[in-house]
Formats: sequence, structure tokens, C-alpha cells
Amino acid sequence: MRYLLQHCFKPELSVRKDYLYEAVKLWTIVTSTSDGFIHLNSLPSNCLDILFLVGHNKFIRNYLKTATIPEKTIVAITCDGKARFSKLQLPGKALYISRQNENNYADLMRGCEFGFDFDLTESEILFYNTRNRPDIDERLNLTFTKL
Repeated sequence: MRYLLQHCFKPELSVRKDYLYEAVKLWTIVTSTSDGFIHLNSLPSNCLDILFLVGHNKFIRNYLKTATIPEKTIVAITCDGKARFSKLQLPGKALYISRQNENNYADLMRGCEFGFDFDLTESEILFYNTRNRPDIDERLNLTFTKL
């Protein structure tokens, strides 16, 4: 599993690592910083075939258009807005995005109201709350929007 956090969210790095451990029971380590993202890999790195991307939609869209992504499942924690992620050609990949409001944006919830030390999307909260379910694909289908 890889988790890419847009560099502007660096102050949340430590608490997001804690969130990941709680949500998927995998430790993560920073492996590099490039393309405007902080790259975290799970330990062990081959447990889940998933790439999580956290950031603003134009950065996520650019990454998806230019990067070589080996993972078959991609979870974009971002707003769709005018990015139109459903128009991207990602053959052989399953792409999920955060649930969107009526204006096509992913609302950020005040994390402190839900026991988190960072603001997060509804999908991230729901994903966390399904952590006792063993099937990761089922969890993603229940908590994110598949495009």
C-alpha cells in the first residue's frame, strides 16, 4: 500500500500515519518526497494493492495523468469539482473518490468532533468506522464513490 499526501498537508503527517494504522492496521514510513507529494509506504509494502492520494484535485488529476501507477486500486481523497476524474483513462484500475456534495466537492469535517486530530472527509470517517470488516474492497465500496 502506498499513501501520497500533498506537501501542503505536511503538518498532518504524523496524525494521518496514526489514522492509517488504526484504519488498515499497517505501519507506514516516509520513503520519499517528489511530485509535490510526501510518499508513504506500508510495512510490509505488499499487503494491500492500493494507492491512496490525498490532496487538491488539480494535483491529484495531474499525478493520475502523468505517473506510472502499479496499484490496481486508487483512492483519491479530494474534490471532483471540475477535475472530472471519471473522464480519466486508467485501464485496469479501479478509481474511488471521496463522497461529494451537491456542488461536486468533498466536504471536510472538523476532525475534533469525531475524535481525530485533523480535518477529514466523510469517506475517511466512514472508512475508519468499517475497520473491523476484513474485506478492503467491500469497505471501499461502502465508504467511497467508485468511478
